[in-house]
Amino acid sequence: MSLRRLSDLSPLDRGILERVDAAEAVLPLIEMGVCPGESIVVAHVAPGRGPIAIEAVGRTIALRREAADHLWVRMG
Repeated sequence: MSLRRLSDLSPLDRGILERVDAAEAVLPLIEMGVCPGESIVVAHVAPGRGPIAIEAVGRTIALRREAADHLWVRMG
């Protein structure tokens, strides 16, 4: 299985959050419980470099594309 940046995924892609490159860039996400090992589903991707919405830990969470660049997902 391959690792891909969250920012490169498409709607309905799913996988396991495998790695965080810069924890300080995604600290609010980590504080909400989205940590390595957590299952995620891409719910929405805004056009261009807009935000991404993911479903994780029982909620839908929007994050900036710049933050998503630091999150690596194992597809599957």
